[in-house]
Amino acid sequence: MRTALRTRSALGLASAVALSLSLTACDGGADGAKASGSASSSATRSEGGAGKAVDSSPGKPAKGSDDAQAPSSAAPARDPKSDAGAAGDGCVLGTTEFALKEAAGKPSAALLTATNNGSTPCSMYHAPFVADPVAGHTLTVAPDTEPQAVVVLAPGRTAYAAITLARTESTQNHRTKTFDVTLAGKGNTGTDGHTAVSSPGPAGLQINPSTRVTSWQSTEEDALR
Repeated sequence: MRTALRTRSALGLASAVALSLSLTACDGGADGAKASGSASSSATRSEGGAGKAVDSSPGKPAKGSDDAQAPSSAAPARDPKSDAGAAGDGCVLGTTEFALKEAAGKPSAALLTATNNGSTPCSMYHAPFVADPVAGHTLTVAPDTEPQAVVVLAPGRTAYAAITLARTESTQNHRTKTFDVTLAGKGNTGTDGHTAVSSPGPAGLQINPSTRVTSWQSTEEDALR
């Protein structure tokens, strides 16, 4: 009888051990499946969030990163002559005010000024055509006075051209009180129309066949050089 009891006890213990091992194996498989599914889901979200391959080559910002999207802070190099092109059309008589004035400290010259009274910048090309009605001809342009860049006048700004005067008495001298001024176009030909400009004094300007007019300059000093 004792032998039978021992046998049943041993069988019961073996069954309990087997059941415990079976349950442990089942739990481990479930946890493994959960871990595998979690890793797979995480990889999918990462790829979906990127939307495209990330270029992580050394020295290059990754596509989609903040660095790749930020605009460059470096300003493009500017050509000093590019402002002339940006000014658009040349200045016109209707929005340009002309005057003749004495050149301070230089009695051998007078200054022709042109002020942009328009609302947009404009370009003063080459030298003005200055006609002397008394002599019946246009003044010759002084050589080597063309500026390196076209003179661009912002609204309210002034350009200058110098007119040389006769300082010694000569039978070739004469005085002119009014000059006719025509603007030059980009191709150095006269534009339509002219305007009359009076001399700064009642006696008029004393000129002769050697009188010259300079190209337009951006300052009085450049015009009187």
